[in-house]
Amino acid sequence: MQEHKTIQEYLETAAAQIRWKRARSVVMPELRRHLEDQRDAFAAEGREDAEGLAVEEMGDPVTVGTELDSIHRPRPQWGLLALTMLLALCGALLQIWLTASWSYCYKDADPFHTLTAFALGCGALLLGYFLDPARLARYGRMIYLGAIAAGLIALLASPRPQSVSLYAIYLTLCYPAVYALWLYTCRRKSWAGLLLAVGGGIPLAVICVLAPRLSSLLTLLLTGFVLLLTAAWKDWFGLGRRKSMGFVLLCGAALAGIALWVLLPSLSGSGRLAVALHPELDPTGAGYQASAIRKVLDLSQWLGQGAWNTGISPYPFEQTVPGCGNDTFLTTIIYKLGWAPFLAVVLAFAVLTLWLLRRCLKHKSQLGRMVALAVVMTLCMQALYSVAWNLGVTLFAAEFPLLIGNTNTIINMGLIGLALSVFRGESIARDNICADIPPLPRYHIKISLQRY
Repeated sequence: MQEHKTIQEYLETAAAQIRWKRARSVVMPELRRHLEDQRDAFAAEGREDAEGLAVEEMGDPVTVGTELDSIHRPRPQWGLLALTMLLALCGALLQIWLTASWSYCYKDADPFHTLTAFALGCGALLLGYFLDPARLARYGRMIYLGAIAAGLIALLASPRPQSVSLYAIYLTLCYPAVYALWLYTCRRKSWAGLLLAVGGGIPLAVICVLAPRLSSLLTLLLTGFVLLLTAAWKDWFGLGRRKSMGFVLLCGAALAGIALWVLLPSLSGSGRLAVALHPELDPTGAGYQASAIRKVLDLSQWLGQGAWNTGISPYPFEQTVPGCGNDTFLTTIIYKLGWAPFLAVVLAFAVLTLWLLRRCLKHKSQLGRMVALAVVMTLCMQALYSVAWNLGVTLFAAEFPLLIGNTNTIINMGLIGLALSVFRGESIARDNICADIPPLPRYHIKISLQRY
């Protein structure tokens, strides 16, 4: 007991110098293993007081702890935090300013609600920023099951304007990140883990279909496929890279075939695809919104408000373009402020996502890289859907991240905070923190009966 106490006292003294509590749980086990290995090496040489020699060789615990404290500190993400808040604030102010004159038709943004959503979004950003991704991964299965349960409750309890579950469509924005955590729990489980990883996306996809939110479904499928490919390339399942990649690619091809078989007939049968690409085929029906958007874009200027043409509609802009305060708010920016401010906003968001992607690809931990990649892909795909919609290709409706929508802004800021928490803890990123407990060795008992 005395031998263990010497190492324990050394570890306690060294740990007291490390101010970041999360770092202690990572660094101290490594230091303990190093001390115990050195002690065992001295003992194997027949040296007396092997533990004392190991501790003495390690040096002063205060000095060692201070050095570890200087290395393992949280890395503040001030630039990404500031840029995220700046974009969200810009979106809130633009909504209030550009819709202020629309109060007569009840399409103006409520300043109180909009600024409250911004404040809540900042809270969600900071909450995600201080989360521990390793702890989330420990409870990955519970989070996954909780996300499914929350989705089912949202489908049952949510109001359904135009047959769309309002609560569920926002909840599905979190599903790619949830799937990344689920995927991490399937590591080192051979074929069973690979099958669980593939099958785990099915309940999440079903909820997206029932919402219904086609853009969320497509985001989940593409993000999940990229995450699965990454996991297979890193041989998470212990099957070898060739087998894992082959199975994932086969599943991806089958999934793409099923999606085309299910979606294309519905899109082409209803004429949605043709109208989205050529709204002039039905300018007063299904193609009205796309047609109105394209006509407004033709009237827009490089800088400043476009000149309204009564030949388009006898009504003003806000009564002509559906969704000009939400889904088509980018069109509002183009018409009222010009193409240059629109491009500036999109460019600022592109800088944010590229910054996040660069940090994601350089991250050392596989868990952190997967979670951050899921967040970045979710943001990018929302932006692509929204830009395409606001340029007159009305296939998938989506609100531009951080710029449009109160609930949408809160959720996306929380997701960005989760990605920043990964980068904040990069100095203690380890992939063995959440490793499964190794199986106990198997013992065979042999019983023989002899007659005397």
